[in-house]
Parts: sequence; structure tokens; C-alpha cells
Amino acid sequence: MAMAIAQHGQPSTTPNKVRIVWLAISSFRNDREVAQKLEAAQMLPRQPFAHFLVIDSLGTGAIPALIEKNGWENVTYRSYDCNLGAAGNLRERLRIATEAGADFVYALNHDGPINVDVIYSLLDQALHLTRVGAVYPLSYLSGAGAYNITGSRKLPLPAKLVHERPSQGFIDAYWSSCNGALYSTEPVSCGVLPDSGLWHGWEDLDYGLRLNSHGYRQVISCDTIFEDNYEYVRVDGPAGRYRVVDKPAWITYYTVRNLILIARWARPALIFPSVVAFRATLEGFVILFFRSDKKRRLKYLIRGIVDGLRNRTGKWILPADPVRTS
Repeated sequence: MAMAIAQHGQPSTTPNKVRIVWLAISSFRNDREVAQKLEAAQMLPRQPFAHFLVIDSLGTGAIPALIEKNGWENVTYRSYDCNLGAAGNLRERLRIATEAGADFVYALNHDGPINVDVIYSLLDQALHLTRVGAVYPLSYLSGAGAYNITGSRKLPLPAKLVHERPSQGFIDAYWSSCNGALYSTEPVSCGVLPDSGLWHGWEDLDYGLRLNSHGYRQVISCDTIFEDNYEYVRVDGPAGRYRVVDKPAWITYYTVRNLILIARWARPALIFPSVVAFRATLEGFVILFFRSDKKRRLKYLIRGIVDGLRNRTGKWILPADPVRTS
């Protein structure tokens, strides 16, 4: 069923405000987590979703069996015979939901929380905006003990974290995390989609900048808190302990390569490329002083720079890499 959202997050009966909303979950063989999400979503009070979509890669068959067992006619499951990566997965979720007639897509990672109050709050905000592209919750990064408003800056500078929740109702944004984001399907129907060639990393920045370049508005809803277990850890450094992002070594390659790929089309004069060069230098510094497996990470960093400059896209496994499993 389609739901309408009134001003205070309650269902409305106003016909001209009815919007079809889909929950779209990403997966890479995350059967247990996806099953839990679907079971919980089916039981939501004040059900906000007309349909549920799961996009998987190299699926095991467990989720289709679960859907058939429970007779869930409101669930669509698609599995692909290659690893789509985060970028390809987001693109397919938006594309399929749009083609099926959804007005909004609530994008969620396989391990993201489902909170009905968060969903209604985002929908309420979206319905009060014109030419909306996306409404993002205010992410609270439990590992950092801070709120993330990085997307309020257009350039991909280091994370902008604040310890006090912003007092305003919303902040205009250029991008934010796609985990827990509410996307309008209007841009998708006009051909504005994430770049699947990035494969993994910065796909939310890329899509946010694409929305912005086409004139679509994006906001961070400061009254809507989304608990995010982003991977921050404390490590020893030259002059004490520091908080750094804890990611696998292979992420280094995509982090720098994809920033360069985005800079190739999104750059304002020389500012964006300069920021990318700064981020690559900063990553090298962090590797040297704070990260383990330094030699391997530096190798990936250099290769990512080279491949970004060569405009190489898609998934690529470095010679010594294990096959990605999540």
C-alpha cells in the first residue's frame, strides 16, 4: 500500500500527498542479516513501505526460499552473477524501484537499522521540499561519539564531525552516506543515476554531486538521528592516541582511485583536483604513521592514483588480494 506523510510523522489521508515508498536493501550474500531485515520490515507499525527490494550479488538462494516460504508478494529479490559492488548495487536499487513506480527509495545496507520514526521523519521532510533529490538523516557515529555533517561541504575534505547536534531543523547538503538515505526517484527517471564504474567507495559522494549538478536539492534532517557503527578506532601515533577510520587494506585503492575519477567530471576549476591530491597525500601520511600493513597499503595507494589518472573503472583485484567477500 502507498502511504502519505503528514507534518508530524503520522500517516495522512490527503490524496495529493500520497507517495509510494520502497525499502531497498543492499546485500552481498548477507542472508542472515537480510532475512532479519525483511522479517522486521514486514511487522513495522504504521507501515511506511509499499514494497521491499533486495539487490544481491552471487546469491545463495536462501532469500528467495525465505520469500516463497512466507508468501511475501511484496518483496522483490534480484541476484546478479557478478559482484556489483556498492556503486552498482545502489544504481540497481534506484533503477528497479523507479521503473516499478516508486516515488521514494529508502536505501539501507544489510546491517543498517530500521526505525519507523526515522523513516517517517525523512518522508515528512521530503514532502515539504521542492525538486528534492535526497533527504539524509543526521548520522551519529558511535565509534567517534559525534554527529557527521561532512556532506554539508561540497569538496571531499576530511570528515566534519560535531559533538553537539545542530540546532536547525535541516542543513543543505551536497551529499551524505547512502545508508539510511531517502532518495527521490524523479532524478532517476530523468537519467540521473550513480556511476556503477566506481564499484566501491565514494558512490554516495558521486551521486550527491550528480544530483547537485542537475539542480536537485539535498538536505540533512537534523531532527532525524541515524545510529551508524562506522569503523573508527583509536590507535597510537607519534604524539599520543588518535582516532582513525579502520578499513581493510584493499579499500585504499578504491578510495583514491574513485576520488580521482569523480574529480575528472565534477571539478570546479582546479579546486577539486587540488583537494584530491591533498587527500591522497593525507592517506599516505596516515598509512605511514597510524596503519598496519603499511607496505601493502602504500602499494594500493600508488596503484589507485595511477589507475584513476588512467580513467580505469570497475572492480579490480590486486595480485596479492583475496577475493572480496563482503
